[in-house]
Amino acid sequence: MSSATPPPAEAAELLGRRAGKPGLTLLAALLGLFITLLDITVVTVALPTIGTDLQASFRGLEWVANAYMLALAVFIVTAGRLGDLYGQRRVYTLGTIVFLLGSLICALSGRLSILGWAHITTLHLGRVVQGLGGAVVLPLTLAIVYSCFEGRKRALGIMLWGAVGGLATALGPLVGGLLVEWIGWEWIFLVNLPIGAVVIVAALVGLRDPAPRAVGRSGESLDLPGLAIVSAALFCLNLGLINGAAWGWSSWRVLGLLGGSIALFALFLFAESRATDPIMDLSWFRRQNFGGSVLAGFLLGAGMFSVLFYLSIYLQNGLGLSALATGVRLLPLTLVLMLGAPLGGRVAAKLGVRKALAGAFVLMAIGIALFTLVDPEGGADSWTLLLPGMLITGFTMGVVMPISSELTVAAAPPEQIGVGASAGTMFRQVGNAVGIAVMGAMMSSQTDAVRDKAARLKEAGTLTAEKAEALQRAAVTHGLQHGAWYAAGLTLAAALFVLLLVRDPRSPASPTAPAEQTAPVLSVHDRPTV
Repeated sequence: MSSATPPPAEAAELLGRRAGKPGLTLLAALLGLFITLLDITVVTVALPTIGTDLQASFRGLEWVANAYMLALAVFIVTAGRLGDLYGQRRVYTLGTIVFLLGSLICALSGRLSILGWAHITTLHLGRVVQGLGGAVVLPLTLAIVYSCFEGRKRALGIMLWGAVGGLATALGPLVGGLLVEWIGWEWIFLVNLPIGAVVIVAALVGLRDPAPRAVGRSGESLDLPGLAIVSAALFCLNLGLINGAAWGWSSWRVLGLLGGSIALFALFLFAESRATDPIMDLSWFRRQNFGGSVLAGFLLGAGMFSVLFYLSIYLQNGLGLSALATGVRLLPLTLVLMLGAPLGGRVAAKLGVRKALAGAFVLMAIGIALFTLVDPEGGADSWTLLLPGMLITGFTMGVVMPISSELTVAAAPPEQIGVGASAGTMFRQVGNAVGIAVMGAMMSSQTDAVRDKAARLKEAGTLTAEKAEALQRAAVTHGLQHGAWYAAGLTLAAALFVLLLVRDPRSPASPTAPAEQTAPVLSVHDRPTV
């Protein structure tokens, strides 16, 4: 196996022929993934400017991020099933159009007032519409790559899928900072329009769906009761987590939402066990690697992805950096992430998926733990203390994302790849919501302690502006440190579960390989030449 990365022309030759036009198919999937993930993080650095322009409260600004995430999480399973039933081409294209409509509403929200609503409410509506479209596009990007390519071509596509996904997540603060400072916050949404137009054209020309299925036949019907129950359960869970800090974790509203989500999930499991055509057959969790991969995805979202969210907050609120400066300082993480996917493929081919994935999670936990070395008294230049952790976590994210995602879709039945991809994305997004809620509680406890101390110093007449700033900086720093230890622990747990639940898929040449494993995940034979 050569150690050289294939040139673009050779890489194009590796792509399969199951897609109508392989290059355009891959382009549609990767660009769709980029814009939907970018819009999760790109708004974080723009919120202060949006708040000033739209005269929004802090609570209103929180919902600029939360509205997108909530709609995405609630609709994601339904979207995956629609893609399986009605064809990836038409559903993916429609989802992209909905996403672009939401982007346009967001961009015009400063000038547009729907039904007389406040401008910030119009922005919330746009984010919900974006989330509905993103719920369709995001899981289908992986399903398209997996179902349209085979063998080494599929491995190459998934490697690029993981690299682009990590790139979009990490570039959000930088892109947002550049657009806010140079053009205006509206452009963090308008930039989606030309990219989305390319996605639509590439999908229409490049994707080729098989003949439409006879929806309603056994095995190919839409389980509306199941979809309604799981959507309601996800809504209650995510709404409770989002509002936990604001409403109080012991309030009746939060407890009611979280308790209701548990009851609805139990009802969903009961209903699915008796459904003729369930959304997700519970026997999937007995399939090799499915349960382990979705659990690892949940812990990845609750750990690494969540600490990245607060890392951006630390750089801005703890070190006083601008939005643009924050994005620039996160670039090292982005650059090494781009190396992780191809090099991770070589490691997986040599050591096996199980050892490669578990080892990457262990290294990721070490990298996260290094974030605790930040200096509570440090100035803007002390961000360099984060560099070792960023380099390790960025690289390991590049390794983990494509491997764990492919494990999930490979364990799903071929006719339900969209639901398999949606399940993996859903578990990761729910984990992200849980992690942000827990880290937010940690940050709030530190902030409350600082507020109480500042009040005592003010009463004593010893609170100066410099001391107040130092107290605030220390609160954010300690919040990041506590969150990093929590995230490192979860990531180590992910490594343990991978060792216990994940097995290296057998080669298709093996006479004892079960039927469901005929398309091995990241097999040595299916690895791209990198």
